[in-house]
Amino acid sequence: MSTILLVDDDPELLELYTDVLEVMGYQVVQAHDGLQAMELARQLRPNLIVTDWMMPHMDGVELCKYILRDPQLHGIPLILHSTRRAPRIPGIWHVLSKTAPLEEFEDAVAQALDSFPQAEVPPVDVEATAPLG
Repeated sequence: MSTILLVDDDPELLELYTDVLEVMGYQVVQAHDGLQAMELARQLRPNLIVTDWMMPHMDGVELCKYILRDPQLHGIPLILHSTRRAPRIPGIWHVLSKTAPLEEFEDAVAQALDSFPQAEVPPVDVEATAPLG
């Protein structure tokens, strides 16, 4: 069973996405911000991380850059979701709007887990990404 680390500071969305992922047959671990997610990722090395962009303490973009730089974590596929237009960052599997239908969320998760065996994902140079502002 694949483990998905789901990161969002909105408790209602966190519960909705958790319910959807559990119905799909995945084990879900929740984090409420990027810092908590970093610690959980190190401890658990989940099969996929789905993170919100805008969060307190550490946003989703910084979390993704951290994961992509870390030699023990860089092979974990990443999905960034947001209510705003999120930046394209090399190494992120998919950028998804929170307003997208749940079927699109389900498809993105399934494709990420099917497409990226963790040992085959190369490290990414996140320093080459465009600034957010």
